[in-house]
Amino acid sequence: MSDVRSIEDFYTNLGLPEACSLGKRLFKKQFYEHGQLVAADKKAFVEDIEGIDWSYTLKPSTINIPKLEDDTHEYLEIAVLQVVLTAIERHARIASAIQKAIPYPILIVFVRGQHMAIHAADKRINRADVNKIVVEASYDTGWIDTSAPSAPQDAFLSDFRAANFSYRNLYDFYQGAVDRIVALNCAAHSGQYAPPSETTKPKADRLEALRKMEKLHQERNETRNKLKKEKNLGTQVNLNTRIKQLSDSIEAIRKEI
Repeated sequence: MSDVRSIEDFYTNLGLPEACSLGKRLFKKQFYEHGQLVAADKKAFVEDIEGIDWSYTLKPSTINIPKLEDDTHEYLEIAVLQVVLTAIERHARIASAIQKAIPYPILIVFVRGQHMAIHAADKRINRADVNKIVVEASYDTGWIDTSAPSAPQDAFLSDFRAANFSYRNLYDFYQGAVDRIVALNCAAHSGQYAPPSETTKPKADRLEALRKMEKLHQERNETRNKLKKEKNLGTQVNLNTRIKQLSDSIEAIRKEI
């Protein structure tokens, strides 16, 4: 069992150096002015966000990790934002808007009481316009009750420590966080959290497996709904057969994920 039983414990366990602490309040209007928020984004910001704090800034001068800058990536610093919400239903929309508004890598820690969710995103330089950044993929832990996490969530919270990430450069450090979010997403299906240090499966393979699982679950749900409405016996047999095939495929991936 981990020692993380509150939001405060999470940050203690994360273990970022004091030199990284920033504690700067960000105002919603800054995102209205610099981000390309549609009406639904603005509505979520206005109604659901209680406060946004730039909690930590990680750069060579504060955490002694080299930057990474090449034709594709620009990891000069990493920001850790804490976003306190009054409602959790639109946190994914809010995360997407924040990631698009801020061009460098961000870890967003969403907080609602003692519940939290961590969001990360892969970003690359836009080859058509080097002054712009493209969000390639997003990763989210889903909501975790820090006072009563599930076994996989508990293992994740314990493993989510700066000391466990790579210090080779800021890109690899950030990917250490992403890899652990992916591992937790896999655990939602397998029932067991397997940290990057204990699996031989690359992140790309685990993500592909997660995508396949999502598609299979979606098709199975749609097929089950069709079965409920189907009156023809022959078609019912075919639909039941398909459901069995999908279930077998889901189970095979679950064992390997």
